[in-house]
Amino acid sequence: MIQTKISASNDNDMFDIFNTTPPSGAQGIISLAEAGKLEPFNDMFDKKLPDVPGKAIKELMMPGLAESFTKVNGKVYEFATSSSYGGLFYNKSLFEQKGWNQNPKTWAEFNDLLAKIKADGLAPITFPGIYPSYYDWAFGPAKLFELADIKGKADKVIENYKTYNGPQFTSEESLEHWNRLYELGKKGYFPEGLPALTHTQSQMQVIQGQAAMVSTGSHVENEMKKTTPEDFKWGFMAVPFRDKAEQKLWIRSGITNFQYMWAGKPDLNKKWSKEFILWLMTLDNQQFAAEKAGALPMRKDLIDDASKVVKLSTSAQAILKYIKDNDARSYKPHRTVSISDPNLAKANKMVEEATVKIVLGKQDPKPILEEADALLKKAVESQKK
Repeated sequence: MIQTKISASNDNDMFDIFNTTPPSGAQGIISLAEAGKLEPFNDMFDKKLPDVPGKAIKELMMPGLAESFTKVNGKVYEFATSSSYGGLFYNKSLFEQKGWNQNPKTWAEFNDLLAKIKADGLAPITFPGIYPSYYDWAFGPAKLFELADIKGKADKVIENYKTYNGPQFTSEESLEHWNRLYELGKKGYFPEGLPALTHTQSQMQVIQGQAAMVSTGSHVENEMKKTTPEDFKWGFMAVPFRDKAEQKLWIRSGITNFQYMWAGKPDLNKKWSKEFILWLMTLDNQQFAAEKAGALPMRKDLIDDASKVVKLSTSAQAILKYIKDNDARSYKPHRTVSISDPNLAKANKMVEEATVKIVLGKQDPKPILEEADALLKKAVESQKK
């Protein structure tokens, strides 16, 4: 319905506000924004919340979320009212029983944990090899930014990532990131049957005690509730790429439940659309969405209210506690430049198809990354013509 109405481009027949992502995802948003069809939301961040009149939205957002909004030519055209997080999810009771470290602070401590898990006869980490992009939840671009942050250049690397500026697959951070995965693979920290796993099968491996941790998102508890024992409690950790505990820990976040406003509407309609979004951002609504739909809050003050947190799912509780305890920086990697040249799709597909071999220690990542960057360079150059 949304796609049909967008294609018709009839202002009178279009919704004032809608929460279905426009066709082609981020690329669709960029093209619609550049065509002047969407109304920007930049002023929303400074608007005061109805239930906390003295505070603006941006003041009460979880760390890193405000910076995670996609911008097109400096403007925000989609406004999120919920968050999600990615990392490694595990059986909390099993970790307690085994005495395994539930909060490794550094890369060295994380490797020690994996070695202990393997010695106990379990696959330390799993994810769906049929959908290899799931590795991204725990090991994706947020880890590139963590490595860059250690060297004081996170802002530069993020900007290069957003705009496809310079090497992407063979940047210093990317090579380090993929080499670390390759080393984990050579140590046998991923299950041999990984290539044939679907996302639910990989998550079931954790529930059934065949694997210790699964790389996935905060939707896992909702998605697996029909097959999870009633007393099962999900735990959560990020993968620390940092070498020292005092360095910043980065977590992949997803901002979700996006709202979009149609530009060709009267100002009064736009005003009330924004009031509706402000209402969705009240703590009661944030709590409701978290309890009923597993959508994590945008607001950090929910974490401070123990009476509200205790009503959330075990995975949500684990994530929010982890973020608070580790003062973690959440971030949603996103692009602000649209590239339609097919060489970009070829590059991404090449790396995705090599991911499973890399994490099983069967493929040196460097040759693949070099070939992918050569394709990306062609795509970028073609776009400039």
